[in-house]
Amino acid sequence: MKYLRGFTFLLFLLFMQCSALTQNVLPDFNVKELTKGKVQISWNNPYESCVQLAVQRSGDSSKDFRTIFSTPSPELPSNGFLDNKPLYGIKAYYRIFYVLSGGAYYFSKPIAVLLTKPVNEMPLPKADPKKNMGKGKEVAGIPNPKDLIKIFIKKLKVFTLTKAEYSLFRDSINAKTKDALHKINDQSIEWRPAKAVPRKEKYISIYKKNKLLVTVNESTYKKIKDSIATQTLDTLFAIDQSRIQLHSFIPEEKKYIFIYKKDTLYSKLELQLYKRFKDSIATKTKDTLFFINNNQLEIHPFMTKYIWRPSVYIFTNLKGYVTILLPLAKQHRYRIIFYDEDGSEIFQIKSVREPELVLDKTNFVHAGWFSFDLFEDDKLKEKNKFFLQKE
Repeated sequence: MKYLRGFTFLLFLLFMQCSALTQNVLPDFNVKELTKGKVQISWNNPYESCVQLAVQRSGDSSKDFRTIFSTPSPELPSNGFLDNKPLYGIKAYYRIFYVLSGGAYYFSKPIAVLLTKPVNEMPLPKADPKKNMGKGKEVAGIPNPKDLIKIFIKKLKVFTLTKAEYSLFRDSINAKTKDALHKINDQSIEWRPAKAVPRKEKYISIYKKNKLLVTVNESTYKKIKDSIATQTLDTLFAIDQSRIQLHSFIPEEKKYIFIYKKDTLYSKLELQLYKRFKDSIATKTKDTLFFINNNQLEIHPFMTKYIWRPSVYIFTNLKGYVTILLPLAKQHRYRIIFYDEDGSEIFQIKSVREPELVLDKTNFVHAGWFSFDLFEDDKLKEKNKFFLQKE
């Protein structure tokens, strides 16, 4: 059993390490066409060190990508954006551009989508290339080239932003990174990522009975620690900052209490259940428990002391005769059954019509105790007994 648990533990460690190696390099993202000519772009980002994440679009799969959205919270594990003004009639390509702390940047593979213009949509006015030419205004919704800012990294243009998009990008770089932005001219900015300081990764060794089980990095150790805490009863003790001792849980041997009743085994209970049984006996009964030894008890049932009280309806008078006294004999129907001392029936009086009736001793075959059941209107009124003395 112990070997199996140790083997399972090692398999878990190997699984965790393999999972870390097979994690996606780029964030997954999806492009979905919605109704009324809108495109939804959503993504999952596995990196907390992401400082810039932008959605780019182009009519070509390999060039002319333009940023249409830059998220103010690139570190979120999942997010999305709705393109309300997509390209109609041509195949549009979307991709994700993101930057990690330290200057590393990546582009995702582009995803294509083809939109046709809705039937009920009014045609857009055609742009007049001669109108507003040279006045610094947008033509048919196309930004003026003079209002676009190009971002370069080591002379390589990575994307183009509008002034509003550049403002968000600049604030994100200044607030969340140590990178620098150098102005080349009014329309060109050089992005100078800060040199990444290599972080010395901390490793933790896990021991069991002074034998090394495994050495893992800090993030993997946190997962192992959480798994042990939630799925096992084992415990971890810190030897120092880099060494941990694993103590396997050893269940206590079950202890039983044997309860006897008149030399016969009445019950066998675990120690925890016996405590409940003892409390139940003490609070709900008048029985008593006597210790024979540390794990054997004897239960003594409570014996009620019987106090006999003679009946006021059927009794023996001063002369020793059985007297039946029923004042309401005229209003109710009475029936009496007499029993011998061993419980066998002697005789019945099916109907008593007189308020007072005396029975001869010859009706009873011997002296001693006799019992009776007195019924009133077929309902048991009294169950009692009387004693006949010898003459």
